[in-house]
Amino acid sequence: MLVYAFIFLLILVLLGIPYRIDVRKDEIRSDKIHRPVKICVLSDLHCRPFGEKHSWIMKSIIQQNPDFIVIPGDLFDTGRDFEVSFDLIRALQGRRVYFTSGNHDNYLPEMEEFRNRMREMGVHVLEDAGEAFNEDIFIAGLSDAGREPVLNADEVNALAEKGYYRILISHRPNHLSLYRECDYDLIICGHAHGGQWRIPFTKQGIIGPQQGLFPKYTDGIHDMNGSLVYISRGLASGDSRIPRMFNNPEVGFITLMPKEKQS
Repeated sequence: MLVYAFIFLLILVLLGIPYRIDVRKDEIRSDKIHRPVKICVLSDLHCRPFGEKHSWIMKSIIQQNPDFIVIPGDLFDTGRDFEVSFDLIRALQGRRVYFTSGNHDNYLPEMEEFRNRMREMGVHVLEDAGEAFNEDIFIAGLSDAGREPVLNADEVNALAEKGYYRILISHRPNHLSLYRECDYDLIICGHAHGGQWRIPFTKQGIIGPQQGLFPKYTDGIHDMNGSLVYISRGLASGDSRIPRMFNNPEVGFITLMPKEKQS
């Protein structure tokens, strides 16, 4: 009986281990957008390689050819080879990239050096700051400050100019009370890793940081009083000793489209 139980568990584990990168595609329409813009979301790399020079990630980026790329934190991690993350930045050179820090980035004493190095490589590092992408879109980044945000809603709103389609890059999806008060059209997050382990054949994660068991906000798009919160499942796991299960790594693409005219 124990042998059968072991074989069953082994099969379950083998089936659950991530075996490919999921390419997620979403479309959002707004009357603030006048021409299509495609965004790529790469979250939670945690210094993990995905093919030689991240070829597995770059394959979908080359195919989809986004207008810009968002990295909503945890590009780096403690005790790992930081050059693996810089390999991704090198692979993305020549493309417009926006980075905002996550909690694992800010654990590092070298992080300010890494920010400057990324800036030298052409990355737009947005830490409690923002800038216009084009005449339609303004992008702001909220630096990770811990379990509770340091800035209030008025201060976060002030990071982006009015009159644009306003995007906020913020690592943690669990700052729900803040997001409900913010005046952003789209908030892009990571951090929750899709719940790390997911119940087979469902989208339900097992655990989420600051959300506990069976968290609600680990994936998908959620409406917070008119602000759409996009949560990436991310690429890696926060702890290499705890692999992802039934939860493939994810590269996300969001296409912002003009609102369809009513006939």
